[in-house]
Amino acid sequence: MSDQHSHTPDLDETTSVITDAAAVSRENHMLTEGAEPISLWVILGSAIIVLIGGGVLFSGSLFNYNDVVQSGYSRQAPEGDGAGKVVPKPAILAFSKLGEKKSVSCKGCHGNDGGGSGDIPPFVDSEWISGPSLRPAMIILNGCKGPITVAGKEYNGNMPAQGDGLSAQDLAGLLNYLRNNFGHESDTLITIEMAEDALATSKERGGGQVTAAELNEKYNRDLKGEPMDPNTLVDPKTFEPVAAE
Repeated sequence: MSDQHSHTPDLDETTSVITDAAAVSRENHMLTEGAEPISLWVILGSAIIVLIGGGVLFSGSLFNYNDVVQSGYSRQAPEGDGAGKVVPKPAILAFSKLGEKKSVSCKGCHGNDGGGSGDIPPFVDSEWISGPSLRPAMIILNGCKGPITVAGKEYNGNMPAQGDGLSAQDLAGLLNYLRNNFGHESDTLITIEMAEDALATSKERGGGQVTAAELNEKYNRDLKGEPMDPNTLVDPKTFEPVAAE
């Protein structure tokens, strides 16, 4: 066999084994550079900085309430006397506050100012709100359809029922809120007992939207129940009357 086939191919004339080996060595050094273990002193130093910073933050010296809040501003006091005891409120205020929270979905159509729009009648100056109290309760619980005249103007909208999941307490709050806002001022407090009368009447009716004619013919009366002075102090959570201390 000739020497031509007895040895490996010659390297290219431009190839330098020494140079290429040095290049590989440099590449390996570059890949591992920066991946060396972190010094224990660096870790301890960082931990000390974090501890000092946390001490400054939580000591109040950096974010001191008196330094960052405008003079004369006072934080809203939580409901209670500071010892966990609930402070009684006049019934009309307690119910109206609850009603305002429950009125969010109503305002989505009738507007935040209760002015209505298009075929949606207003809350403002509405005789259906300020009049006999069963009528607005039946509208809330069952919805309303067909022509209805409000404050001298005729509307022909289609309001869906809003009574799903509404408790007697919620309904009482909503009625008191509507009947004491948007240009209304009622001398009568709608109690939970009265709201229960509305729920029972609505259940007996059997469902479906009411019409203006039906409201005037069948439900043109006040809700039944023992009256309560609007200024009676009540527990704002249970709405039960409490004795003044």
